[in-house]
Amino acid sequence: MMNKTKAFFQKHGAVIYTVLGIGFVFLLWWLTSLIVKATVLPTFPGPEDAIPLFFTLFGEATTWLAVGGTLLRLAISFAIAFLLGSLMGIIAGVHKGFAHFMRPLVITLRTLPTAAVILILIVLLRPLFAPIIIVFLIIFPISYESMATGIKNVNREVREAAKIDGATRLQSIIRIKIPLSMPYVLLGIVSSLGLGMKISIMSEIIAGSNRISGLGRLIHLAYIEADMTRIVAISIFAIILIGLIDLGMYFAKKKLKGR
Repeated sequence: MMNKTKAFFQKHGAVIYTVLGIGFVFLLWWLTSLIVKATVLPTFPGPEDAIPLFFTLFGEATTWLAVGGTLLRLAISFAIAFLLGSLMGIIAGVHKGFAHFMRPLVITLRTLPTAAVILILIVLLRPLFAPIIIVFLIIFPISYESMATGIKNVNREVREAAKIDGATRLQSIIRIKIPLSMPYVLLGIVSSLGLGMKISIMSEIIAGSNRISGLGRLIHLAYIEADMTRIVAISIFAIILIGLIDLGMYFAKKKLKGR
């Protein structure tokens, strides 16, 4: 019996502990809501308040239009940042001078105060474009560094073997260096997609424009109406969406590793 239990936990332990962890999060939320309601804010929602509204939002067309708007802007930003970052990362990986040239820009982008940049972009540009550009600015250095690091860390013996086989520099990059860099690139994708989603929603909240559709705009409208329960319910929706994106990328990475 003991051996069967041990085998069961070895097989399903990750799922069991994950479910227990989710339950622990909800328990902490419930306890926090009781304390806040009793001491600070009587309208602060607990799970019993926000979860029913979450399922109501799940069936509303407005919610799915908002999800579509947020995901569309994320996809546009990610595609541009990934392609441009990967291209420049390849060049930096094979050319040290270009890597030194790019370093100040990459460091600057990594240390930008996100909220301040969003405000500046909203003033300079239409609210529709501000979220796209800010997500690009966040994802670009991650994509660039992932590719550059992967190219640089290709085993020297492999590179020498390619030279001996008569491969040109371009052939070596396309057939050897880029494929061997995929673990670093995939790690960059996993890191950047979830982060990009969070930044996209935050920029929509700050922009607060009726001209754009997104989860951030729904949160902004709920904030104007002082509807804490709706803010938390929409936030749960966003958390689940980000979690699904991360989970999808995790399984994609695992599948590619298994090949």
